[in-house]
Amino acid sequence: MMTSSKKQIRKLYDESADSYAKMMDAEIDLPIYADILGRLAERIAGIPGSVLDTSCGSGHMLFRYHERYDPDRSLVGIDLSNRMIAIAGDRLGSSVEVLIGDMRDLGIVESGSVAAILSFFALHHLGLEDVAATLQEWSRVLRPGGQLVVAAWEGDGPIDYGEESDVVALMHSRDEIVAATHAAGFGVDCCVEEFYEDMFMNAVYLEGSKKL
Repeated sequence: MMTSSKKQIRKLYDESADSYAKMMDAEIDLPIYADILGRLAERIAGIPGSVLDTSCGSGHMLFRYHERYDPDRSLVGIDLSNRMIAIAGDRLGSSVEVLIGDMRDLGIVESGSVAAILSFFALHHLGLEDVAATLQEWSRVLRPGGQLVVAAWEGDGPIDYGEESDVVALMHSRDEIVAATHAAGFGVDCCVEEFYEDMFMNAVYLEGSKKL
């Protein structure tokens, strides 16, 4: 099954950006995010370079990371949606560079220049082959020893958006995500699952390191 086009995905997030940002006002306080971002700051303490959020949405992850864990680190946010980038820019101000872009192609980023890559709940917009290629691209821009943080909907088959949208998005299994991560040159340091009752789906949270 093919996932929806970039144009369709951009439209979805342009239209839902404001409600998404309000949802994230509460969700950003989930303990799992504090755990992940706190560990990330510790793991890249000796690694120069930016933290790059490849699908930054409303900017909540980068803002929380900057505010609580690593205020001196340069940060970059990329997203397909013009409205998401506008909201993220208002939230982050001059402390972060926010850009319109595609997580699959980081041509604007120099190879081996980034300390960490973040991707929270975006891989479902890619088929499995594109997931593999995208992880290879993220590996390209990371420094050796650089860190990867991925959160993704876990499972098999399409995500049911109900009446909200006709966008086609696909869940991927934990094993598929781990295998693609290894194939892209990462070691997997932590991989856990959580069930989201309101979404009736599992989420997988993966933390990895680019091999030296």
